[in-house]
Amino acid sequence: MLLLLLATACADTPALVDVPVRLGGASDEIPLDGDVLLVLDRAEWTLSDLRLEGPQQTARLAPPGPAWWLGVARAHPGHEEAGAVEGELLGTWTVDLLDGAVDLGVASVYEGDLATGRITLPAAPGVVVEGTARVGGTSRPFALSLAPDIDVHGIACELSLSADAPPDGLLLSVDLAHALSFVDWSTGDADGDGLLTEADGDVGATARFGVVSTPTYTLSLEDSP
Repeated sequence: MLLLLLATACADTPALVDVPVRLGGASDEIPLDGDVLLVLDRAEWTLSDLRLEGPQQTARLAPPGPAWWLGVARAHPGHEEAGAVEGELLGTWTVDLLDGAVDLGVASVYEGDLATGRITLPAAPGVVVEGTARVGGTSRPFALSLAPDIDVHGIACELSLSADAPPDGLLLSVDLAHALSFVDWSTGDADGDGLLTEADGDVGATARFGVVSTPTYTLSLEDSP
């Protein structure tokens, strides 16, 4: 019976695929609604621990009983109705998105369908965005320093991996336009320091809301032309 269980588990376990992961770069000019143009000098993001999840309805379950001797972890539905974790890249990275795309490392992922991803945004060093907001004909310098301290779940990742034809890579993208679209860039400089910061009005709360918003992030495959 034990040999049969082992053979069945091995037959049902998909192959692992090594997938290079990059964090995409961003433009230093971000047009927003309301005749607003953000000209960025810095867009520094710190993020940790990318995890990739399968479809929730097809989450793979290990056989009953102890699973350590099978060489696979017992899968289970994750937070917020996510499927089983099918791959991950652990670590912490601090990247200025204005410097272009950056290699984060190589994730080990089971072949098959993926549905969602999740990342951690640590409290420190956090997210730092600096530049000038051109609102109508007025230029307003800003400097935002945020401490998200949160996991971002449900990142769009409707992809399929094959060990026979592995992709060139996986691209994690940050949509700065979405992240910064919730801020009222006409907010007054309440403390009179000459900068629009998270201390002025609702700027801090609305900027954080955009930074931790799931649609700010996407995951896509990179293939050779």
